[in-house]
Amino acid sequence: MKKIQSLGLILFVLLLVAGCGSAGKNSSNNGVKAADGTTTDSTGTLASGKTIKHEMGTAILQKVPERVVYLFQGMNDIGAALEVKPVGAVESTDQKPWFQYLGDRSGIENLGEEGQPNLEKIVSLKPDLIIGTKVRHEKIYAQLQAIAPTIITADLADWKSNLRIAGEALGKEEEAAKLLSDWDERVAKFKEEMGDKLSSTEVSVIRIQRDGSVKVYLAGFPGLFMKDIGLSVPESQRVEFNGSGLDIMSKEHIPQFDADYIFDITASSLEGQENIPQLYGEWTSHPLWSELNAVKAGRYYQVDPIMWNFGAGPIAAKSMLDDLFRLLKLE
Repeated sequence: MKKIQSLGLILFVLLLVAGCGSAGKNSSNNGVKAADGTTTDSTGTLASGKTIKHEMGTAILQKVPERVVYLFQGMNDIGAALEVKPVGAVESTDQKPWFQYLGDRSGIENLGEEGQPNLEKIVSLKPDLIIGTKVRHEKIYAQLQAIAPTIITADLADWKSNLRIAGEALGKEEEAAKLLSDWDERVAKFKEEMGDKLSSTEVSVIRIQRDGSVKVYLAGFPGLFMKDIGLSVPESQRVEFNGSGLDIMSKEHIPQFDADYIFDITASSLEGQENIPQLYGEWTSHPLWSELNAVKAGRYYQVDPIMWNFGAGPIAAKSMLDDLFRLLKLE
């Protein structure tokens, strides 16, 4: 029955798209040439179209997108940084419907959860570009592609790669390049200020989870961030892992958290995680917790879980780096 409904939706979408016609295919001879060599006329139509290669194929854009849909949190951050407001976007994991740091979100249609966006709403918005990510949207890619040109990123946490492809698709190449250049300069400043301490400083990023375990981030947005700025994890964490890191179930393994600095991104305000404060108390009151070197040295910090975990874009990354400059007393 689900297959029949899915096929029905695809057929409906195809009919809708066909009914929209093929406007925008002709271009003016008095076009404006962009940095990537494409030319647009006064209406934003691309002279020969632009082909965007992405994780699951290619998307051909006949004009600079004006009605864009974002289907993962990192793109909400990237879109805000590029100043391209979408017509629709998936809601945030906290501060629903949108993270407060993203600014004015008025006029944006709430498309529901990142993992299950509302396809009917997307169709109704008549987008000219959809941006999703493989781990969330691989299974509905065909349906999305039938609605509008769709770009699927390889990794929802790899904000720099996602920024580059978004900049290319949105006609914001120069803006994306500037954001990346500014980031590189800030990272270079961080490394300069750290000096010889950079290679010897070890950090842990942890989160107490509602199942009672503690996640130690070695990948995902926090893990990629730390690698990018040159900070390493302790020897005890240099092991094989699945997903975004290690899931520590037993309090006997608290010493595995230890590092020169521990950054705690536990979020207690999320729906369904009302037991987090109790679990936090159980972990931090354990005798082994007080023996952690970072705790004894006053280098255990609770940081903003939205910026440090969910943001996954240039705005969040800059905020994290600003935190490190402050907490590590570099400026």
